[in-house]
Amino acid sequence: MATTEQPTSRRPPAPTQLIAKERYTSQEFLNSELDTMWSRVWQIACLESDIPNPGDYCEYTIGLESVLVVRGFDGVVRAFLNVCQHRGRQLRQGAGNTHQLRCPFHGWTWNLDGTLAEAPEREEFCPFANEEVALVDVRVDQWEQFIFINLNPDAEPLLEYLGAIPERLKGHKLSGQYKWFSRSTTLPVNWKTALDAFQEAYHGRFVHAESIHFVDYVDNPIELLDRHSVLSATFGVPDRLINVETDVDTMLDAMEWTFAAFGEDTQLIGALRSMNLPEGTLLREVLIPLIAGGMAELGIDVSELSETELVDDWEYFIFPNVELHVLSFGAWMFRTRPIDDDPESMIFDMWYFHKVPDGMETPPPAEHIHVPNGETCGAVMDQDFRQVEVQQRGFHSAGFKGLRLSTMETRISHMHDVLDRYINS
Repeated sequence: MATTEQPTSRRPPAPTQLIAKERYTSQEFLNSELDTMWSRVWQIACLESDIPNPGDYCEYTIGLESVLVVRGFDGVVRAFLNVCQHRGRQLRQGAGNTHQLRCPFHGWTWNLDGTLAEAPEREEFCPFANEEVALVDVRVDQWEQFIFINLNPDAEPLLEYLGAIPERLKGHKLSGQYKWFSRSTTLPVNWKTALDAFQEAYHGRFVHAESIHFVDYVDNPIELLDRHSVLSATFGVPDRLINVETDVDTMLDAMEWTFAAFGEDTQLIGALRSMNLPEGTLLREVLIPLIAGGMAELGIDVSELSETELVDDWEYFIFPNVELHVLSFGAWMFRTRPIDDDPESMIFDMWYFHKVPDGMETPPPAEHIHVPNGETCGAVMDQDFRQVEVQQRGFHSAGFKGLRLSTMETRISHMHDVLDRYINS
C-alpha cells in the first residue's frame, strides 16, 4: 500500500487578524474580484464527457461573462466569449449540439472554429474583414477529465497553475470516473460564504450531528499547496470532542446516514451489520481491509492509495472555487460562482463521481438538474445551505465586526490571502 507524506505540522497557525465582513457583502469588492481575479484564473468549465461529440457545446458563466466551450468537427475543444460580433447578443445558452453558431437575432453565423460563416446582407455594411468579426478566443486546457478555461490570454499553463494537485491526486485516477450525479442550485449568499462551509470541518458536529459517531471532527490536518489546500476528515471513528456513549450499531447508523446524505449506495453498511462486529470495534479498522478487498474484487485499482486515502475524506481545494472530495470509490465536487454582478447571489454546482472497473465502458454523465434555493440536494447539503443563508444576513449586523478564524479554518484565511495576491498585483 502506498504512503502519503503528512505535513510537518497538523495545521497552519490561526490568523491574528479578522477577515473583513465587507468582502462578503460589498459590490465594490465583488467588482475587484471580477476585474482582477476571475479574469485571470483557471476555472473548471465542464467535463470532457459533457461535450463528447463534434458540435457539442457547453456554456460556462462567471459574473456577467459567458463562455462557450465547443468541440469542433476536427475533435478539438475550443472556447469563445459567447457574444455576437454584430449587436452583442449571446449566441447560445446552456448545452447542446450544433453544426454552426448562429445568432438568433439577425442570423450572423460562425463556424465551430470561431471563423465567420455568414453575415446576411453583408453588402449593406461598411467593408470589414472576416478576421475582425471572428469570435474571441478564450484559453482552454484539460487536466484529467476536467476542461478548464482562463479569460487571461497570457495566463500561465494549466499544469503550472495546479502545482502539486495533479501529482497528489494521480492515484485516484479521476479520468476513470463518471459523473452519476449533476445538480446545481442558486443561493442568496456570497460565493465565498457557501465555499467557506466546505473549507473546514469545525461545524460538522453541530450542523451534521447525525454523523458524529462515524466522523471525528477533532485534529483534522490541513496542508497549504501554494494557491490550493487540502484537509483530511477522519472517517470510521466517533468524534472525540462529543463525549457520548457509542456502540457498533450506532456507528453503523451514523455511517449509513453520512453516505445516504450524498445518495451513495449503502450496501456496505448492510454487509458490516451482518458481520456481527464485537463491541469496542472501530469501524475504521474493519473498513480499510474491507474496502481494499472490495475494490480489487470489482477490478478497481487502489494500489496507489494509502490506508487513510482508502477510508477518509480528503478534501482538495482548487483555487478559486472548487472543492474536490476524493474517496476510495469516487469523488464529490462542489463549485461556487457569483451570479452576474450581485455580491449576494451565487450558483452552487454539485458533481458526484464513481470509479469505473477496469475494462468496463464509462457510462455517460447524468442529466443535469437545477433546483431552486438549495432544495433537495441531500441531507448534508440542505443542512449547510440553511446555515449559510442565515450567516449571510448576519454579515449586515452592526454587532459583527469580521470573521475570527481558528487553525481549523486556515484554508479560509489562506484563500483570502491568495485572493489578495490577485487584487493587489
